[in-house]
Amino acid sequence: MEVDKNSSNTVPTSSRKMSKVTKPRFNAPPGPRFPPPRVDTSSTIYKKTAAKYVRFMVAMPILLVTSYYLFDRLALGHEKKELRPARPVEELGVGGKE
Repeated sequence: MEVDKNSSNTVPTSSRKMSKVTKPRFNAPPGPRFPPPRVDTSSTIYKKTAAKYVRFMVAMPILLVTSYYLFDRLALGHEKKELRPARPVEELGVGGKE
């Protein structure tokens, strides 16, 4: 413990030293980093790959929700949800006889 000359408080020696800055765990490789090469969006390979990706992104949510409801009905034994019966047109008052 050292005694601070300006005050009567004692200051531990370890708190007076500056802490060292730690190095990051990952060091980037030296040298310039170049951006990846540009992709030709008009090529047939790109268009085929983009179409497959779009089909996948559209189909996956439909597949997941449908399989969830089928599993719910088949494995867990829940009933199929029914739509309400349609009300007759006369009851709605649209386009009926006057």
